[in-house]
Amino acid sequence: MLRAVLVMTAVSLILLAGIAPVNAQVTLRFSPPDTTIAPASSGRLSIMLDDTIDVRTVNVVVTYDTTIVRTIGGGAGALDTDSGIFTFEGFEEDTLGQWNGYAVIMAAGQAIYGPGELYWWDFETLAEGVTPIISLEADISDINGDWYADVSLGSTTIIVDDPLSAVNDVPGLRSEIRLRPNPFNPRTEILFDLDRAGWVALTVYDVRGRQVAVLHEGTAPAGPFSCSWDGLDAHGLAQPGGVYLFSLETSVGRSATRGVLLK
Repeated sequence: MLRAVLVMTAVSLILLAGIAPVNAQVTLRFSPPDTTIAPASSGRLSIMLDDTIDVRTVNVVVTYDTTIVRTIGGGAGALDTDSGIFTFEGFEEDTLGQWNGYAVIMAAGQAIYGPGELYWWDFETLAEGVTPIISLEADISDINGDWYADVSLGSTTIIVDDPLSAVNDVPGLRSEIRLRPNPFNPRTEILFDLDRAGWVALTVYDVRGRQVAVLHEGTAPAGPFSCSWDGLDAHGLAQPGGVYLFSLETSVGRSATRGVLLK
């Protein structure tokens, strides 16, 4: 895979030159976060850089649920395309449900500068549901081709549903789902408000979309309602630290939020 060749070549050059990776912490993010999109439609997720740093290479590996969405393509972001600098870009999906995108400025001594869009991924929806979007790898290098030592790209979700049932527009739900505290270890309280009594289901999923625990399934009264999660799955086993999705379904819509279990 070209990504592996690029990374290995760059690392080899760094080692030969005796240059250590750039000592800087860089945080990337998906935009929009936790997006809700209608069935039988298309959308775009961008990988954004908020730091004011120089970038010559970006390389990411991302996984998703192929039963919920399908890839259309990907490419270098606006920072590259608006710069006027020649960029070698690629998008590969050799493994089902996992894509690799990269963009490399070929001229020595040139770079793009954040903040802004580094890369984009276009997709189309296949079925209603929730798919976590998880970064398995995120690498960027500076103007000299040296790799930043600490680069992170947090996960997000794509919720395929009628947009009218998104978090702020779910009939019967007066406010967003709230976690208190968040992050938490090991217990958190999940709170929401209903404008009328009715059936609700509150479920916890891990970042791969697997159901971890059902916290409540049945009727709930109008007004404030809360449940707690102690970090255990349906079999009473403690779950590892990480990001979890809390999904609330009512008879008229669905909403979701993320929480971080610290270990």
